[in-house]
Amino acid sequence: LLRAQARTQAIAATAVAGTGDSGPETADDEGSQVFRRGRAATSVGRAVHAVLQSVDLESGSDVAVLSAAAAAAEGIPARTAEIERLVRTLIASDVVQEAVAGNRYWREVFVSAPVGEILVEGYIDLLYEGPRGLVVVDYKTDSVEDDESIVAATERYRLQGAAYVLALERTLGRPVADCKFLFARMENAPSAAITNLREAIAEVERVVTAAGA
Repeated sequence: LLRAQARTQAIAATAVAGTGDSGPETADDEGSQVFRRGRAATSVGRAVHAVLQSVDLESGSDVAVLSAAAAAAEGIPARTAEIERLVRTLIASDVVQEAVAGNRYWREVFVSAPVGEILVEGYIDLLYEGPRGLVVVDYKTDSVEDDESIVAATERYRLQGAAYVLALERTLGRPVADCKFLFARMENAPSAAITNLREAIAEVERVVTAAGA
């Protein structure tokens, strides 16, 4: 029994969308290597995510210090100002401010839920209770320039976000209202929500089931 449990298959949400690893991996009995796998594709992206884990979202008073520390940890101290700018843009966004105003938000939420014989796992950057219910937020540091590129990026990450929602809903036993991507490299960090979220979740189930076949 223990050996069977030790070989449970796990797939990261990023892999479901084709934005991370290509398929399921064998997880040990203490959890898979999903930790930080595929969280951000670049050093700057990883640094931005690291700062947003612990920064004061209300005041932003510690952004500079945390940005410098994250840049040093990634070996890119010369890009501290860029990291700080991206973090401040995200903090000032309408979505993050809505989360802060409601005072019911959680960061770096680990989710894991079975789809057939495979565990779908990942870390949600920001989860909050909005007027319509739970909202999953994923920060993106992609180089987007206009509405067209945002639409393309949202489509590219659609199944990743839906995988987070699927795992969260199965864990909590309650529905999620929205999944939104925030794009840090555009002014005001515009957000884009997954349209037809239920259809996207159903597609995730099909993809994961096929991967485990």
